[in-house]
Amino acid sequence: MKRALALILTMGAWLVPTTAQAATKLEGSAWTGAMLAAVMSLLIAACLFMALRIFSFLKGGEMASAWQIMAVSFVILVIAEVISLIGSLQVANVSPNTVALIRLIGVATVMVGVSRIKRVLS
Repeated sequence: MKRALALILTMGAWLVPTTAQAATKLEGSAWTGAMLAAVMSLLIAACLFMALRIFSFLKGGEMASAWQIMAVSFVILVIAEVISLIGSLQVANVSPNTVALIRLIGVATVMVGVSRIKRVLS
């Protein structure tokens, strides 16, 4: 637990811009946003991997469909973060409303998966 907390604090300190970046294409806030989106994409990808591992262990039981929904929700959240990263790096003009809508769909799908898990366990 202490190791994870130290890693989170180190990443947070690393994302804070310490110097002004003049005459660069990416400004400090854009760089910070891009790094944050990249870290979130990696964390969500790790959650996706774990959900798929749990799904493979269940072998078609009652909870398999719930974990399959959870895996789909993590895929949706990864897509949202990649689109956010594309917008932060100014590769394409992406509306923040589009990213927020995709994140909302992803979180709603997580909620459906959790409710199915709760229904099976109760």
